[in-house]
Amino acid sequence: MDGYLIALIVLVAWFAILILGHKLKFWEKIHCQLYGPFLMTKTKKGRDLIERLARRKGFWTVYGKISVIVTIGSMVGLTAVLIWEATLVFNLPAGSAPSPEMMLGIPGLNPIIPLWYGILGLVVAIIIHEFAHGILSRTANIKVESLGLIFLVFPMGAFVEPNEEEIKKTTRQNRARLFAAGPGTNMLAAFICLMVFLFIFAPAVKPVSPGAIVNGVATGSPAEEFGISAWSEIISVNNVSIGGADDISNLSFVSPGEPVDLEILYNGEFSNIQLPGGVAIYSVTEGLPADLAGIEEGMIVAELNDRSVHNYTEFVSIITNSSHDSPVNITVLRYGYDATMGKNWFIEDDNITNISLISKWDYYERTDPGRNKEEYRNISYMGVGSSAFGVSPVDSDIVSSVYNNALSGDLVVSSFRLIAMPFLGASPVEGAMANLYEPTGALAALPNDVFWILTNSIYWVFWINLMLGLTNALPAVPLDGGYVFRDLLKGLFERINSKRAKIAALKGKKPYTEAEVDQYISFISLTLSFMVLFLIVWQLVGPRVV
Repeated sequence: MDGYLIALIVLVAWFAILILGHKLKFWEKIHCQLYGPFLMTKTKKGRDLIERLARRKGFWTVYGKISVIVTIGSMVGLTAVLIWEATLVFNLPAGSAPSPEMMLGIPGLNPIIPLWYGILGLVVAIIIHEFAHGILSRTANIKVESLGLIFLVFPMGAFVEPNEEEIKKTTRQNRARLFAAGPGTNMLAAFICLMVFLFIFAPAVKPVSPGAIVNGVATGSPAEEFGISAWSEIISVNNVSIGGADDISNLSFVSPGEPVDLEILYNGEFSNIQLPGGVAIYSVTEGLPADLAGIEEGMIVAELNDRSVHNYTEFVSIITNSSHDSPVNITVLRYGYDATMGKNWFIEDDNITNISLISKWDYYERTDPGRNKEEYRNISYMGVGSSAFGVSPVDSDIVSSVYNNALSGDLVVSSFRLIAMPFLGASPVEGAMANLYEPTGALAALPNDVFWILTNSIYWVFWINLMLGLTNALPAVPLDGGYVFRDLLKGLFERINSKRAKIAALKGKKPYTEAEVDQYISFISLTLSFMVLFLIVWQLVGPRVV
């Protein structure tokens, strides 16, 4: 079912529950309030805990100061990244532009964020964020009125409600520490979880067996038709052990369509299957020669230009050296009933006998001139991707390698690699994928499912805390970073105004009034808030309008 349809059904059900609860006055009975589509609950429970935690004022004052430094550093760094990304928009094709749901950190709506791990990370991040605000409020002798949660289907936010008047009356330093404590605590939680992930869980990940993991399977291919699923692992081919993806790519077959014996590992179980060997079409580009000739994903290319295709390298060589001035002969095999064998197999498709190739240079000159090369002028192009059996293979240590090399090389590159693990398919690791790996060392005693639940949870608590902390550090009101920036700006203005007052007194002029200072600060803060909003929205609309 389409993700948007699921989201719509869930929202309709949510609104129905809200309306029904309102009609029955249920929300009042449990001390909840409705604010449009949001359900907010307030309570005084938790204030005693905050009071006890805040007693060590010296510790929390130092913690607040460190949080201010962390928040300012994150504010500057993330703003710089947003500006840099804004410049990349001009070279980004519209089709590669991020979708709105990708920009929202909502579990279940954002396709990258897994629902339950995302909710866990979000709940942890919000609770510690708001408790940090509460503790620093009490450290500054600001009364905490109440605590609460905000729901939109799932917990979307939590809050600690300090006394607004006391916040206004306290010192700038207290306010800065109070607001910076939220994102600072998220950063600290992210760092702790990252250290646990990198130095306890990541080193424990080991492949169950060497081989080649099937990352994807072409529709109608030998792999799909004979029972190889994504996240199967090919252990051996014709009793020859497979060490990695290259061994699959380098397979050679005596004749296309010949029976080949495979040992595979799937969902923790080893099994043996037999399927047709050969170079199968993995993808077909619309409008190019293969598509126009009627070639479909999954077919085996048996002969091309009157030469038998035994392996992938030979297939590429025959294509590139064939003529694109006149049609060449081609023989393909498709899934069907083989009367000779008396079973379904891959048989010759009599409807496809020739193909008109094109110049690779002409293709790139028309579609992507920047990637074109002079040597492409004499090379023919078919417009397909291909692989043995129609599988996309990766090495069996793909996940453990990503985990254990997460901090290798350049610090900036490794940092982006860590954050990008969900995009690399390395988190969450679950289901059939998880069964290809097992914990070793001190964590070997853990059941595989438990190990991966803990590993995924630790990673996503890190990821969500990092994202929430960075976002809240942005210099845009009503984010915490916006309020920290305002107080820093006010302190700067007051120092400048103090010096100006001395000069003004000598010249008989008046310094800026407090109202004028507040006006300037409000203008600068509002301008910066709109700039941050523009930089974020620009990533969505820029590629589609430039």
